[in-house]
Amino acid sequence: MRHTKSAPRRRRGLLALGAVITLAGSAIVGVPAYAVTTGNGSLVYAPPDGSSFNDEGGDATGTAYAKIVALKHSGSANGTLIVTFDDGRLIKDVSPSTNPTTDTQACLANPSLACHQEWPIFRSTDNGTSWTKISAVNPGLQFPGIPGQEDTTQLDRLAQPFLYELPQATGGLAAGTLLLTGQIRPADRDDPASITKLVVYKSTNQGASWSYLSTIDTGGPAVYDPSSTSTTTTVWEPTLIVDGNGGLTAYFSDERQKANNVLQAVSYRRSTDGGLTWGALSNVSAPTDKLHRPGMITVTKLPDSTYLATYEVVNAAGYAFSNASPVFFKKSPDGLNWGTTTSLGTPVELADGRGIGSSPTVTWVPTGGPKGMVVVASKWGLDAAGNLNSGQNFFVNYNLGVGPWERLPFAVTFNGQSSITGFAQGIDYSPDGRTLYQATNVDNYRTGYLYNDIRVGTVPLNATAYEAENAARVNASLVTHGDASNGSKVGNINFSDSTVTFSVKVPTAGTYTMNVRYANGTSGTSSHSVSVNGGTASSISYPKTADWGRYLWAQKSVSLNAGTNTIRFAYSGTFAELDQIQIFPSSTTPAPEFRIVNRNSGKLLEIFSAATTDGAPAGQWGPTGNPTQVWQVTPATSGTFQLVNKNSGKLLEIPSASTADGTDAAQWGPTGHATQRWNLTPNSSGYWAITNANSGKYLEIDGCSTADGAVAQQWGPTSGLCQQWRLVKEGIQ
Repeated sequence: MRHTKSAPRRRRGLLALGAVITLAGSAIVGVPAYAVTTGNGSLVYAPPDGSSFNDEGGDATGTAYAKIVALKHSGSANGTLIVTFDDGRLIKDVSPSTNPTTDTQACLANPSLACHQEWPIFRSTDNGTSWTKISAVNPGLQFPGIPGQEDTTQLDRLAQPFLYELPQATGGLAAGTLLLTGQIRPADRDDPASITKLVVYKSTNQGASWSYLSTIDTGGPAVYDPSSTSTTTTVWEPTLIVDGNGGLTAYFSDERQKANNVLQAVSYRRSTDGGLTWGALSNVSAPTDKLHRPGMITVTKLPDSTYLATYEVVNAAGYAFSNASPVFFKKSPDGLNWGTTTSLGTPVELADGRGIGSSPTVTWVPTGGPKGMVVVASKWGLDAAGNLNSGQNFFVNYNLGVGPWERLPFAVTFNGQSSITGFAQGIDYSPDGRTLYQATNVDNYRTGYLYNDIRVGTVPLNATAYEAENAARVNASLVTHGDASNGSKVGNINFSDSTVTFSVKVPTAGTYTMNVRYANGTSGTSSHSVSVNGGTASSISYPKTADWGRYLWAQKSVSLNAGTNTIRFAYSGTFAELDQIQIFPSSTTPAPEFRIVNRNSGKLLEIFSAATTDGAPAGQWGPTGNPTQVWQVTPATSGTFQLVNKNSGKLLEIPSASTADGTDAAQWGPTGHATQRWNLTPNSSGYWAITNANSGKYLEIDGCSTADGAVAQQWGPTSGLCQQWRLVKEGIQ
């Protein structure tokens, strides 16, 4: 982990524990989730000028390690958002009986002052629009402030917070209990006698107050040295999850295994008594080459009850940038057994080899695909050679982490290659599954310093995306850009006749929200003229972005007809580039749309000739951009799915409910019969078997042909690659 391109220093924020301040305690109520995406998200906290410091030298960076939880197991409080972060302020204690005051400069100038840090707790009950500080975990004069357990050293510096809501009871902790874990240490990190502790706090009232629970582990001084000659023994970056056997497992980075040639491991300890005591040390990944340095692990549970862990790998071999810190992942059947521990796992990469690096966070989201999707946020992007290449997208996977990943645009963007912005982000989803929340620290230059504010943005998971490069263009240009969704955007919309026209299809007439991802590198607000179905044009505004490679979102309501609509963007005197639009209703979740790609041929499942008639045959063809090659994957009964052609609105079926090998697939209006339902089963290679619910037979391409026009049919299992399919979402229209 590091926070600049040139200097691999680790900003490990500071803090201590003990007392708790409750700032607000009003009743919490659940709220519906709906996207708040514009304005680069909402502001949670902005550090006052002069209030933050960096104990490693350089600019005061303000904040890092933003973490967010959307409550889902807390009854009437479900939907409430809770955020914490690493706050770079030092706070001066006025007296033990009064609230402290912020006076970083006084604390730095006079080491004898009683000063500490805190983990602030912020809450939103309006889906992230506004935020209130409700409490803080604060240091006592000694850690942990419990009689008989005092430490002789004041541990008044905190770092690396992590929030977790228990989804089920474990030990003596009830479902809905909030846990906060992080690292604490003394102010003098360079003292050879210094220590690091990984501690846990709990809250049983949705974050309004906190109490100390336990210490997970203890290590040496908080010194970051990733070199092969390092002798450091620090423990860093704890995270939590309930494992497959119902215990509470704490994962963290461990530098104490150097006697085994392990520069750093990602490890865990497990508790069976609700986090009061912790068991033996075990490893997830611990390469014994004194080179690779996995760290910053987070873990998520998948819908098949398996687990997936992501972590960065400092010093990773084979990357053009020496400090690329690419993101790797491993899977486990129970969160405890991770295969060969000396293995690094598998890099998180797109099909073209692009990856992400530094301080990843992972979660599984129940919407987005037949098995939901795995979502990873990281600080920066990497090109296929391993060079730093910005980074403004989640990486998502629809096959439980197996096979190539795709991009999903961030709600909140930042300069990923500058200072500590975007570091160790937090992500979570709403109880209804329609909103993805992103909490991160964002660059904000003030008074000669780079301060990082905490902001929260939302991504609508009930949206259908339309790529600008697939829209009809007049006097405008395709622009390749690694951070653009699908790798391209449309620019040079600079002339009186320049237009970009999207073809949008919706199931019912009504008012829809349209999000527009754009770049505006001018010095002021730009705009386009927008018309729907050739009607009266209105304006959409684009506040300036940091440069032409940085993206933000604009938003507009549009009235659409049932079926196909056109939305035209036209030049109106100022300049902006278009990457993608999203169309979504306020209260429903449309079926996710995919291209279905045959593994053997690489060609797309379609209804031939874009026919809309019952009985029209299905087969394969190279990409045409026509919606006849797009399929809505709609949940049906007993875990099965319907495959609905976007062009015709009709269902893929095996005609006459045949069970015979070789029966050709076709489309038909809904009949309710099992022959129009399909089982989608992911395999270990990142592909899906698609089997008919009536016959039990596999969808394949006749004769395993690679030719355009080859028909799709059903057949018993053959192990042929033509019976395997990939679901591809990014880049469709």
